[in-house]
Amino acid sequence: MTLRGRGLALAVGIRALGMSALAGCTASPPSTALDGTWIATVARDPATFTAVVDADGAREGWIALHQNNWLATGSGAPSQRADAELTVLEDLLDRTNTQAVRTLAEGWPAHAPDVPVPAWLTASAQRLSRVETAATPSPFAVDSPEVTDPNALRAAYTVPNDDPTLGTFWDPTRPRALKRAYEARATPPPADLAGALFGPISVATSTSTPTTDDVGACRAFGQALNGVIDAGAEALAASAPPEGQALLRELGLVEVARSRTLTGLAVTALRAERPTCAAWYAQQALDHTAPRSITPTNSPTVYAVIAAANLQLGHVREALDALNVLRPKGADGYPEALGVIEAVSDLAVQQGMDRNGASGEN
Repeated sequence: MTLRGRGLALAVGIRALGMSALAGCTASPPSTALDGTWIATVARDPATFTAVVDADGAREGWIALHQNNWLATGSGAPSQRADAELTVLEDLLDRTNTQAVRTLAEGWPAHAPDVPVPAWLTASAQRLSRVETAATPSPFAVDSPEVTDPNALRAAYTVPNDDPTLGTFWDPTRPRALKRAYEARATPPPADLAGALFGPISVATSTSTPTTDDVGACRAFGQALNGVIDAGAEALAASAPPEGQALLRELGLVEVARSRTLTGLAVTALRAERPTCAAWYAQQALDHTAPRSITPTNSPTVYAVIAAANLQLGHVREALDALNVLRPKGADGYPEALGVIEAVSDLAVQQGMDRNGASGEN
């Protein structure tokens, strides 16, 4: 089902369920490996799902959250959840951008010894270093450094900087500014269904989480995790009421949870300097029927992880391909990704240069 189709299914499903899904049901359902997760709650108690999604008029926001359309979640609980997702996304973009800019600046003399390092590139690398511990969201991206509203910051990020000395270039601190802005307004998620819905899940597996960058160990863990999720989903679907079964099926909730869980593993692995495992988890999280689209199973974060992990592994072209999914398309997308795409693209060109500074790119 397409992103739009699943969004409409969510809206229709919510209206159809009402508050009588489990009326008269008193028998305890059989236990499954997914007990205690939000999937089990939704499948077994659709009325609670309805109440959460209808609360405070936030239905459209929940639809957007389900679709991974984080910039359209409005206000309330879905927006708070989206802020947490966006904090992680901007952190990953900042990581990729910082590595690309620094690698580009440090590698310039070796790849193009007869071409001076551009002033904007030197300044970008220096400014990234200066804002490592800076309190302000951005030292030079906007005229007023006290601006902390992420929407205002993002609106200013649709065009590059135009500096009288450095020329036109993309401010390398933009993802970091947005990350800090989202962190500043973040609130802890509630310890209920609203705080977990459409998020990752935690299940017990027979294989321990790997602590090294051994792709074989990560593959074994991922396969064990998928096996537990599949078995739990099958048992849950068999015991859920018809309304719950419909939600599982029409909204693809098992695949949503699987993707979010594997993406979370990828982020954790990347932060632990295990890029090989991060790349593997992220590829497993990806819905390969729509590999270049944001969908309920393909979040912006999965593309940002693929980009960051591949760049760390030296696979610049693969990183660039993933980043291009985040490129703004009309009013949708992430303009702060434009500068990251530019930096990684420049790095790809640099790595194709010969010693005389001529590009080897075709």
